[in-house]
Amino acid sequence: MAISDKPANRRTATPYNTDVGELFVRRFNVVSIYVVVLLLLAATIVWSGIKTAEEVQQYHQDYKTLQDMKKQERKLQVEHQRLLIEQQTFSATPQIASRAVAELGMYSPTLKDKLIIQPGVATALVSVVTEDSEEDMSDVVGPRASTDISPEEPATEAGQ
Repeated sequence: MAISDKPANRRTATPYNTDVGELFVRRFNVVSIYVVVLLLLAATIVWSGIKTAEEVQQYHQDYKTLQDMKKQERKLQVEHQRLLIEQQTFSATPQIASRAVAELGMYSPTLKDKLIIQPGVATALVSVVTEDSEEDMSDVVGPRASTDISPEEPATEAGQ
């Protein structure tokens, strides 16, 4: 290669009339693009980290809510089972009878309170109220029960 007045590297060659400011603009123009790209990457990394932290926090809150709801579900299942057992207990006949007596004041009727109606037998209820008691006492005219009916004699029926 021959020695010449021209520099071997044409990139580094600068014209003699260039200003120092133009040299900096040319040289750092490419660098400023890299700086902008690196700043954007750094901002994206920071933004991604913040979003990840927010998502993790939301996950923990949702998990805690889920656990609280599971506890509440277990409590409600226990309450449901207890109510089913209580329902079965109260639906039993002796339990119904004892609650009817205790809470409603009901009682089982006695033989005096029972009236058996048979076809062809006339009975009438007559209310009797005394001045001493406010209760309504009913007297039954006629047979009171099927065991109280005495068989009528055929002779008396034929004689009438």
